[in-house]
Amino acid sequence: MVDYRSENSDERSTTDEPRFDPPSIGDHRSSIDELLSLLSHQRRRDVLYHLSRNEVADVESLATMIAARETDLPSEQIDDDDREPVLIDLYHNHLPKLADRRLVEYDSRSGAVRWMPPTDDLERILESCHALETDAE
Repeated sequence: MVDYRSENSDERSTTDEPRFDPPSIGDHRSSIDELLSLLSHQRRRDVLYHLSRNEVADVESLATMIAARETDLPSEQIDDDDREPVLIDLYHNHLPKLADRRLVEYDSRSGAVRWMPPTDDLERILESCHALETDAE
């Protein structure tokens, strides 16, 4: 319930009206649910942010970039002990999930990761996530 006070009165009024109408359940909603689930992990968002600017990267450079962000160190100071756990996580977990949903193209043999043209929904959600995360910094 919401408390509204009029300027001329100390009376409280309440309303049961929702602020937003709930969306109908359907394919579009489940697509958004899936995108939100995929974007729920920072490492997957970091991969997509990087690829949205550069289009192509290799797993090693992505692991270095993410390890640098997570340790708050410059990329040049990241060593194998910092990079290896991130590399394994990307290789076995995050990149296959992004590739299965066709958000990236990933060649596990060469280590190449390529940006796939995003859907409008993904682009809007990713932009919103990025804006929220960069405003918080």
